[in-house]
Amino acid sequence: MAQFPVDQGESIVTHVAAVWVEAGVEPAYTAAMHSLLLSLLPLATMVPDLIDSPSWPSLAGLCCESAGGMRQRAEWIETAWYLLYAAAHLLDSIEDEEDTTDLADQLGAGAVINVTTGLIITANFALNALEDLGVDWRTAQTIRNDFCRVGLKMCAVQHADLVLRETTLEECWQVAEAKSAAFFALACRAGARMVSQDAGRIDRFGEYGRHLGILVQIGDDAGGLWSAAGEPGDLVTGRRWTLPMAYAMKVLPAQARNQLRHCLQAAPTDAAAEAEAHQRIIESGALVYLAIESERHRRQAETALCAAAPPSSARDKLLWLLDKAAPLGRT
Repeated sequence: MAQFPVDQGESIVTHVAAVWVEAGVEPAYTAAMHSLLLSLLPLATMVPDLIDSPSWPSLAGLCCESAGGMRQRAEWIETAWYLLYAAAHLLDSIEDEEDTTDLADQLGAGAVINVTTGLIITANFALNALEDLGVDWRTAQTIRNDFCRVGLKMCAVQHADLVLRETTLEECWQVAEAKSAAFFALACRAGARMVSQDAGRIDRFGEYGRHLGILVQIGDDAGGLWSAAGEPGDLVTGRRWTLPMAYAMKVLPAQARNQLRHCLQAAPTDAAAEAEAHQRIIESGALVYLAIESERHRRQAETALCAAAPPSSARDKLLWLLDKAAPLGRT
């Protein structure tokens, strides 16, 4: 897996270590949180060979810079957002009964959940540092409330996601909007809010983040049709239907839908059924549909960003992230 940019990884670790020291956290628990965080840092980047390439935790800082501020002003927001990003990934893995990390193998799922809870609380501590950066208390409170509001909505959708199995295409898009889109929009709004009081401009940065989050979800769901790097694909894990599965079930005729449903049910334990389900999904046009949707969201994100920010190196990096998040729509 690609490595996390060195300077940004060190920045996050430095910030959270300072929080733990200030809070007087017991050393063994600090060590467990530190190990878990380091094991998850590679999740945030897509580029193995460019240290200066932007990655997901840089969203708030890049939006802050694009809005006319100093990127460093958003460091605590980047830290809080990434801690929640990592915690959400861990909880998803545990709830879906996936392998998580070596630490999970050593300590067990219960201990990992407890460590993950510590990361979430640390994120709240990080947001409490905003006033120390000179942010007025109203703006800081607005940012903290936004984090809490989005977090609760994501938890509510995750609850529904855990109890559903055969999700419709419409339900898949609703999940993508309420989880990935909302979370990425949160980072972009918060970064812009650090230097701008223009509600319309902040919303446009949020729209960029929203469409970026949808692109990330499309990429995850499309890529999940295949197993990779020893990780089983979505057809093997037997969890809820993802976008390509739900699309195929929507557009195929009744007999073909029944055959695909049978294949999906058998795929976790039957390699032949997995291969047939994969073929039927591809032949349904699911990836073509997602490529069209991907390009549509990429264009809308670009439009929102260019309306929010003048040309700059920071804006160029945000546009670069769009292209990297939308491989289906860029040929």
